[in-house]
This record gives sequence, C-alpha cells and structure tokens, in this order.
Amino acid sequence: MRVSRRGSEIVLEFAEGEAGVLRSLIDQYLEVVGGTPGDDPSHARLFPAAYRDDAAASDEFSRYTRSGLVDRKAANAAQVSLALDEEVVHLPPEQAERWLPLLTDLRLVIADRLGIRSDDDEVPDTPAGEVYTWLGHLQESLVVLLEEP
Repeated sequence: MRVSRRGSEIVLEFAEGEAGVLRSLIDQYLEVVGGTPGDDPSHARLFPAAYRDDAAASDEFSRYTRSGLVDRKAANAAQVSLALDEEVVHLPPEQAERWLPLLTDLRLVIADRLGIRSDDDEVPDTPAGEVYTWLGHLQESLVVLLEEP
C-alpha cells in the first residue's frame, strides 16, 4: 500500500489483494454493526455504554441513539467500500476524514478478537495481527497527511 498526497487529495494505491481484504473486513463489520447487541462480543466496543455505573440510564440512552449510530456507521462503511472500486483511490480531505472512524472501528473489532485490550498488549504474530497492524499503518498515514498544510 502506498499513501501519498497530490495537491489537496490523498491518494491510496493498494497492493494486489489489499482492497479486497479491506472490503471483506467492511462486510464483516457491517454484520457486527447491524447485529443485535450481545450477538458479537466486539459489539460492546463499537457501542460502549454511555453510563458505566447506571445500566438503566445507559439502556435508555442507547434506545434513543443506537439507530442513528448504526445508520452513520453503515453509511460511512458503504462509502469507503464504494471508493475501493477504483484501482487508485483519490480522496479529498473531507472524504479521507470519513475513513478514520471506520478504520478505528475495524481495529477495535480485530483487537477484540485478538484479546488486545490496551496499547500495552502485544499484537500476535498471526494473519489477523498483521491486518490489525496494516490498518493502523493506513490510519496513521491518513492522519499524518490530513495534518499537513
């Protein structure tokens, strides 16, 4: 993967197969996001309790906000997936910024499956660990380029 800047745009050039991996992760993510709370353990990391010490208040908050959060997460994921149809992805800054929450969420789901709970936890040397690290590199590259003047 190569991430660069051309004028104000951020350009993503994925190596063979990388865009397909990302699209597959997005498809799996959409299943988790659209699922029922409790169906997948990573769901709690994507939709943390609003009030950790008050389950009733947290449930009420979730009842009023969850549908909107699901819709936003799904729409954002669909937009990123659609961008992957291009061989080389050109992103204006506002579109590149939309990738960041999705990349964070994808890493949260993978971290949950790998048992990673904090920055101090070691990333296992497994294919899933490599994907987790690769997503982090993509995310960091986007942040660095978005911060450039």
